[in-house]
Amino acid sequence: MGIEYNENKVLKYPNTHMLEYIGKTLLIEEGKMRTLVIGDLHLGYEESMRKNGVLIPAGMYVEMRKEFDLIFARIGNVDKIVILGDLKHSFGEISGEEWRESLGLFDYLLGKCEEIVVVKGNHDAIIGPIAGKRGIKVVDYLIIGEYAFVHGDRDFEEVYDKKIKTWVMGHAHPAIVISDGTKKEKYKCFLYGEYRGKKIIVLPSFFPLIEGTNVNDVDDGKELGLAWDFDLSKFKVGIVNDLEVLDFGELEKIK
Repeated sequence: MGIEYNENKVLKYPNTHMLEYIGKTLLIEEGKMRTLVIGDLHLGYEESMRKNGVLIPAGMYVEMRKEFDLIFARIGNVDKIVILGDLKHSFGEISGEEWRESLGLFDYLLGKCEEIVVVKGNHDAIIGPIAGKRGIKVVDYLIIGEYAFVHGDRDFEEVYDKKIKTWVMGHAHPAIVISDGTKKEKYKCFLYGEYRGKKIIVLPSFFPLIEGTNVNDVDDGKELGLAWDFDLSKFKVGIVNDLEVLDFGELEKIK
């Protein structure tokens, strides 16, 4: 089931002069700096599942590379790439697949930007050895101008500074179920709203194998595993449809 919409109606996820939503990524232009933001990747997921006796087809990394090719074909190179945590999947080790795919992705992305920063996620307890191989900076949070980038599972006093207008985060893996009356289908989605005077943008996971958590089934941010009790009913939903993101309005009107 595809998503149908009328091009004459402004249903695409709204852009500003500084923000552009491209597939599962967010492009921020502030001054002369262009920053591409990427949500949870969970590299090594397939090997982790195989170790637990779950057989799933390989090919996730190849699929992600193809998606990145399409994104960069549209936007060209950028100055900085921010990965919003959970670069890898395993908690207490670095698997062979995680080594290969993480280094391969770093090499690919370093050909598209001047700098990569990884915001540490809850799956990234052992990320330093991989990042260190390519001189990649790993941080708990990142502030660039009026934007604060966090994974989403932890709160930081610094992000409440008055100069910061927008929080950008991942971790929640938001998705939404849409029905045409006879068939239901789940899509990855963005969530965007406000909290304590800050604009909030929650990115979908870039991870392709699982769409994520159905936001129709939750009421606040903590139910998605986030560190804040956002009133999600007032958040707007942007559904990912290939490289487009479509604005479906407030969540409470979709339920």
